[in-house]
Formats: sequence, C-alpha cells, structure tokens
Amino acid sequence: MATEITMPQLGLTMTEGTVSSWLKQEGDPVKKGDEIVEIETDKISNVVEAHEDGVLLKIVAQEGDTLPVKGVLGYIGQPGESVGAPAAPAAAPAAEESPAVQAVPAVADTTPAVSTAIPVQNVSVNGWVLATPYARKLAREAGIDLALVSGTGPKGRVTGKDVEEYKEDTHVRISPTAAKVAANLGVDPATITADGRIMKADVLKAAGVEPAPAAVAAPAPAVPVKEEKPAPANGVKLKGMRKVIAQRLGDCWRNTPHVHHTVEVNMTEATELRKKFIAMDKKFSFTDLIIKAMAKVLEEYTNANDSLVDGYLIHNEEINMGVAVAIDSGLIVPVIRNANHLGLMDIHKKVGELAHAARDGKLSPDQLQGGTCTISNLGMYGCDHFTPIVNPPEATILGVCRTVEKPIVVDHQIVIAPMMNVVLGYDHRVIDGATAGLVTTRLREYLENPLLLL
Repeated sequence: MATEITMPQLGLTMTEGTVSSWLKQEGDPVKKGDEIVEIETDKISNVVEAHEDGVLLKIVAQEGDTLPVKGVLGYIGQPGESVGAPAAPAAAPAAEESPAVQAVPAVADTTPAVSTAIPVQNVSVNGWVLATPYARKLAREAGIDLALVSGTGPKGRVTGKDVEEYKEDTHVRISPTAAKVAANLGVDPATITADGRIMKADVLKAAGVEPAPAAVAAPAPAVPVKEEKPAPANGVKLKGMRKVIAQRLGDCWRNTPHVHHTVEVNMTEATELRKKFIAMDKKFSFTDLIIKAMAKVLEEYTNANDSLVDGYLIHNEEINMGVAVAIDSGLIVPVIRNANHLGLMDIHKKVGELAHAARDGKLSPDQLQGGTCTISNLGMYGCDHFTPIVNPPEATILGVCRTVEKPIVVDHQIVIAPMMNVVLGYDHRVIDGATAGLVTTRLREYLENPLLLL
C-alpha cells in the first residue's frame, strides 16, 4: 500500500514548511534513507528521507508550496501501485449558518482521464487552510476567505481554479482597494450588494465603518506587467539555506535602522590568561571569553537585551547568545541559552558542540531560536573592521575582528600590544547611542581585565 511522505516537524515551534526542491522525481526508485525532498523554514533547511524502499509514485506538493506540519508531500509505494485520492477528513463541527458538507469517498486512479474533479470540503490544520500559493494570491486580491472555498486539489487543497470558480459563482466584482479593505476587516465580498463593482465605500458600509470625509483619491497609476527575465547564462537560482539567508538579511537591512560603534581593545591580559589556562591543560578561545563578557554586560544593561516585536518592547529574562558559524552552504547561528549562568569552560564546551553539530547538519530548529544577542567573529579571516547586520527581533550584534600587535601608548610609554577591534551593531529603535556607548565601554573593561569575569 502506498504510504504518505509528510511535512516533518523539525522543531517544537515549527508549524509549516516550504518545499525547496525535489531531489527525486516521480517514477524514480528510492531506498530507505535516500534524500527525497528539501524543506526550508525561516530558520533552516533540511531534507526528508525515504522511510522504506520503493518508487516515488506521486509528488503532491510542488516546489514553492507551503504546507503545515504533517501535510502530504507525496507518496512512496511499489512499482505499478496506484495512488487513490484521499478521502476528505472528518468534518469539523460546522458553524450555525454553514450547511452540512458530506465527505467524498476516495476515488481510485482507475477513473477515466476525462473525469471531473469532485469538490470536497476544504481542509484546515489548526485553522490553516490547505491551498496553493497562487490560490492564496487570488483570494487575497479578491478579498475572499479561503475557508469558504471548496478545494478540488489533493487532500482537499484549494487551487487557483477553485478560487476563480468561487468568484464566478458568487458574481463578485470588486476593486483591488476594496478587496484589500475587505480582507483586513474580515468582510466577505459575496455578502455585499452594490450597483455594479464593489468599491471601498461599499465594504466600509457593510462593516459598519464610517468613511473618513477626505478628498477624493487620485486613480492609481497603471502598473506595468513585468516580464520574467530569462536566467543568466551562468546563473544559479537561490534555494535552500542561501535563499533563506538572502530573504531574511535583505528584510533586516531594509527594515532596521542600524548604527555601529567600534572600540579597540587591548587583549594583553586576555592573552596572558589564555596562556595560563593552556599550561593547566585547559583551553578557551577569545570567542568564548567575548561571549562570557558580553553576557555579563547584558546583565548590567538589560535594555540592550530587549527585543522589538510588533511595536512592543519585550524584556527578555534570559540572555541567549547566538554564535555565527560558517558552513559550506552559508551561515548558521546556533544559540547558547542562559550564557550568563555558564562558566568559561562550560561556554567553550557548548560552543564546540554547537559548531560541530552545525557543520554536520545536525542542529535542530530549536537550537537556532530564542537568541537575544549575536556574536560574529571574523578575526580568523584577517578582518580589521566590518558592520554586522542586526538579526531582528534582537537589538544587538557584536562583530569581532582580528587581534594584531601594534604600538600603543601606555603610561606615556610606547609599547607593543595585541589589539582587537569589536563592532557593536544595534537597532536604534530599541537602544540609543548613549546606552550603546556604555555597553562597548563596559565590554572593553571586562576584556582588558578578564579576571573580573572569573
């Protein structure tokens, strides 16, 4: 019997995932453990493996589709085995005004190719309606609640055709602006009676909202249709982790008012302390020491550990330090939780464990979430200065540069000392320059006097 390939739950907080790319095609033989499909979330990309030997009989979710956890991606079975259309799930308790909808029995693949698809009650998981991205786009533009549309796709998925037919059946003619207002106010355009096309004023009236007595808006200029450009000769389309990084960092840079402070730190005492630890057969890196110092600073200047979420400042009780780790496919940031409660050797051990797990692809999404500050160390690459991008909802990120010997003045004497630049990037909506200055000053004090951390 054919078995389902479902969207895995890659972490406790994961609710949905997007199909990045299929690594096998319909009809391809697969063995248990073979990688079949690549899945991505907003934090990480991962692959789904085959749980049995057989053939990839059918691909249900196409590349780019977003599904909830346990949503059906495809089917694996034996060669020649048919895949029956799944029966509609048990109907949820209907609202008082909703007519009862009968489940449609499964139909085997032996039905003629010309048979008409039978609409089934659309399927929702925790209120999330199964629908293709195109169907969602059409529904959003038309102000249609997807919960009202019967789906004819696999597992009752709502398709673009279903949305178009729903629009035709309800004879909804609505302006784009009115559709957006209807969607925002939760008004079903099908319930609005209007002379001709439904306009914004009709939606506001149906919602019981008085329109503002404002000047008549100028008609929106026509938007030229963009033709899809052919792929460059040597171009490779973004996908997987690289695509997630590109989207997230692009959004971060555009939407966050970044400011950066740079301070130079004398690492003489830190270097001597590290030598003493090595002599005792104990090791730590400068990254470990910086994590410890930054966690200590955030205990003192707690608003630098705050987050900005939907216009609210969130005070984080925990100090969770993200540590950027470079891997072959990009950059990943595992999180050390409650770093302020860990000793230097504990931090060293934890950093090593997370870095190895990251490079082996064994991090779970839960190990990548909940950070309140990030540290990015490019010192090993010979970097003297850079401006790291804040990772919202975090308010701060610390860039660490190389340590290099240079002449400095100490007690009116020129001496040679190991000097290191650190760059604090921060979201100016959360903290101001004065607070950032206190953070960097205190951080320098701890790094130049590391015994204060022990």
